[in-house]
Amino acid sequence: MAGCEASPGIAPEEVFRSGLILNPTLRPFLIFIRRPEFASSAPGRLRLWQWLGWQGLLLLALLLGGVFDQILRHVFHWPAYSAWLGVFAHPSWGAAVILLAAPALEELGFRAFLTAVPKLVFTGLAFFTAYVYIFIQNDLTPRAFPISSASALSRYLHAFRVILPAAGISLLLYRYRRDAIMAFFRRRASWVFWTSCIVFGAGHNRLYSSSFEWWSYALVMPQFLAGVGLAYLRASFGLRWSVASHYAIDIPLVLLVWCYSSPAPSALLRGMSVTLTVALLATIAYGLVVLWRVMRLRC
Repeated sequence: MAGCEASPGIAPEEVFRSGLILNPTLRPFLIFIRRPEFASSAPGRLRLWQWLGWQGLLLLALLLGGVFDQILRHVFHWPAYSAWLGVFAHPSWGAAVILLAAPALEELGFRAFLTAVPKLVFTGLAFFTAYVYIFIQNDLTPRAFPISSASALSRYLHAFRVILPAAGISLLLYRYRRDAIMAFFRRRASWVFWTSCIVFGAGHNRLYSSSFEWWSYALVMPQFLAGVGLAYLRASFGLRWSVASHYAIDIPLVLLVWCYSSPAPSALLRGMSVTLTVALLATIAYGLVVLWRVMRLRC
């Protein structure tokens, strides 16, 4: 790999077995985010154990972002509760439906267009436009507190009504301005990449405040960091890996919250909470091992 040298004691073939560097033609993560580029097909391949390494790093990013949030809340005395967190704190059909739909829909909205394939670009732009509209509308609309699961679900599903006109606009752009937009994506890949990550993070501000508060945007560091990792996985290995990673993050974490928030946990729930905690910590530890191996490279 040009510009990348292994530290003494690491065989060249070992360099490309880590979870971040897979073959001599794939750039490391730090080089990619410095200058993102989109390809018409995934430039790298992931195996299950390599993907688990990435899961560990994504969970570590969420953990560090959460620590950052706690420091900000302690220093500035910001509230620590949101109506949305109340929805996800207890099992309900509304929360379950959102949990099952959100990862796939968010990946379509924020990362489907991180590619050089025109059809995926314009499909992603339709979802992205709908999400941005919903985010703005939610921030400008007063919300009763506490919010019910049914109300949360109805607001979430409202995005489908917005997607239809957004899809129509995207279709017209695909028909008449496809070449110009694809040329912009090639020239300004960095702008597209970081816009995706920033808007994804900012769109989660309602997890930290039930009304429009400027400081809620300062608390989305966990989602922003996870968005950077998911965007890299999508651009480098394909949309299916970012979707799988999003589900693998959201579902265990929400299940863990449900187990710990139960007012009278049964033996089954206590056992599940311990199992999930151990599994998540083990995944983070494995991610640290992957990171340590990569940091031994001088790039």
